[in-house]
Amino acid sequence: MTIQSSFFFPNIMELIFALITLTVVISLVMYLTLHKKRSKLIWTPISSIDRRSNLSYDEFVREYASVGKPVIITDAMKDWKASTKWTMDFFRTEYGSSVGQVMDCATLTKSPMTIADYLDYMTLKERDKLLCLERLVIENRLDLRQDYKAPIYFLDILEKIPQEVRNKYKYYPGHILIGHKDTSIGLHYDSHHLNAWIAVISGKKRVVLLSPDQGDFVYDGEVDTFNPDLEKFPLYANAKPIEFILNQGEIINIPPDWWHHVKNIEDSITLQHHWADKWNSEIVFQSYIEDSPKVGYLIPLMINFPWLGNALFAIGFL
Repeated sequence: MTIQSSFFFPNIMELIFALITLTVVISLVMYLTLHKKRSKLIWTPISSIDRRSNLSYDEFVREYASVGKPVIITDAMKDWKASTKWTMDFFRTEYGSSVGQVMDCATLTKSPMTIADYLDYMTLKERDKLLCLERLVIENRLDLRQDYKAPIYFLDILEKIPQEVRNKYKYYPGHILIGHKDTSIGLHYDSHHLNAWIAVISGKKRVVLLSPDQGDFVYDGEVDTFNPDLEKFPLYANAKPIEFILNQGEIINIPPDWWHHVKNIEDSITLQHHWADKWNSEIVFQSYIEDSPKVGYLIPLMINFPWLGNALFAIGFL
């Protein structure tokens, strides 16, 4: 009986391993077969942007997320501690020595700077540069993450990937931006076809949106949409920009590949997150595959089987 048991246990383990392997292989084959054709971007043209309150999740999906249409939500951050806690003094006191990434808005060059040094620069009466603190990553800053909760509308499927894998490949979807009046990071669209939600903690912003089909008119983002030079950029005369003000306490969701130009018209603190859902997931996966096939093909499997990501990370495959 003892001898039979000693053989029985390894056989069971081998069977379990074989079933797991088969499940993963079948899932991968099904994924590659069903998604062989390239997915297309979904978007809806607009002439103005909706401002919504008391928006249900079903309404958000039906009217905005599933059709690639931007929206401003006016009441999604009213219970956040960050709304009153995150001030310039707070960041100076608690995070003054932390290093963020500062960008020169004229040259788009980036350099490290401590939060305290940047806040000192903001207070200068005369500044020779427009500088914005455009990236203070909060992925592993649990104290800051406890001060807000992502609204129910923005459920990022990529967060199902194990944290260790996301850290290794620098998937840091959330970051804080601090900027003095007149700063802007310029006209652009976000990489990897990701959605972006932007929450204005303090201050006020001027925003211009252009739908994905207007890329030929914006000269790779070189146009200043707030003061376009039509002699230098004549095709911009054909563009149909949507301009509006984003106020303190409001959140805008920007769908994939929408061009956006955001300018601070007051000193401002902003929280921004990139995210993926089932409506843009396939073009997101395709983008990651183009960057790194090994990781890209595994992303949908790690979302469905997080333990697989842990296992592959543990053995050094990822």
